[in-house]
Amino acid sequence: MIESQVVLITGAGTGIGRATATALAAHGHRVFGTSRDPARAGVQGIEMVAMDVTVGTSVTTGVAAILERAGRIDTLINNVGYVLLGSAEETNFAEFSAQLDTNFLGAVRVTAAVLPTLRRQRRGKIVNISSLGGLAALPYTSAYAASKFALEGYSESLRQELLSFGIYVSLVEPSNVKTETLDSSIRASTTTHPAYDAIRAPIVADFKASGLRSKFRPDTVANTVVRIVEDPAPRLRYPIGAQARFIPLLKAILPQPLFEAAIRRQLRLDVAAR
Repeated sequence: MIESQVVLITGAGTGIGRATATALAAHGHRVFGTSRDPARAGVQGIEMVAMDVTVGTSVTTGVAAILERAGRIDTLINNVGYVLLGSAEETNFAEFSAQLDTNFLGAVRVTAAVLPTLRRQRRGKIVNISSLGGLAALPYTSAYAASKFALEGYSESLRQELLSFGIYVSLVEPSNVKTETLDSSIRASTTTHPAYDAIRAPIVADFKASGLRSKFRPDTVANTVVRIVEDPAPRLRYPIGAQARFIPLLKAILPQPLFEAAIRRQLRLDVAAR
């Protein structure tokens, strides 16, 4: 019989977060979900807590409220994030900083707030929702890729630090997932430059279209997270989808020029630049 756990999941009001929170609750776990506006993001069977992962005081207050109500936290799932599309030159510093603050530093803040409790308990799990974009970076996703590459490295190091305390850190790495919030979770740089127009436009359009075509739904990710939460010794990485397995493998075994050429041919970068 699986022991019921107290789970904290950020960004539980929509998309992957909502599906994961619902699935965990259905498995008998006590789930606390966060949202900047919990009254609007209410999910049946989930105890919602106000939290903005980009604000330190909001994170510490939210975690303290959960500990006061539940007495412990067994698993943290860092899920909040969005995709910023645009060339590096078109992405201003504020946009780049906001992307990193939400996707990466937000996870760091929540982890730092929960970690003392997990360490004192000498057991627990931290599940970070990453992406194929954290393993192989596509053009026009520089800010997003930077945030996910950072999350990958942080998680790999953190896992080694915490294993001796009985705490397991895992990464979930899906390729495109079709969610009801796909449009709002994909944003574009506010500044554009004509030098990139002919190349950027079809790539951005294809990025969104591939999300809409994806056979993967939030429940696919949710089921993987449930397996991690209920596994007594989960591994580090959980890729979801053939692309999430195949593309990093190609990147590892092909000479870099060949891998780059394959990406450029697939995205028709050289044709668009003419």
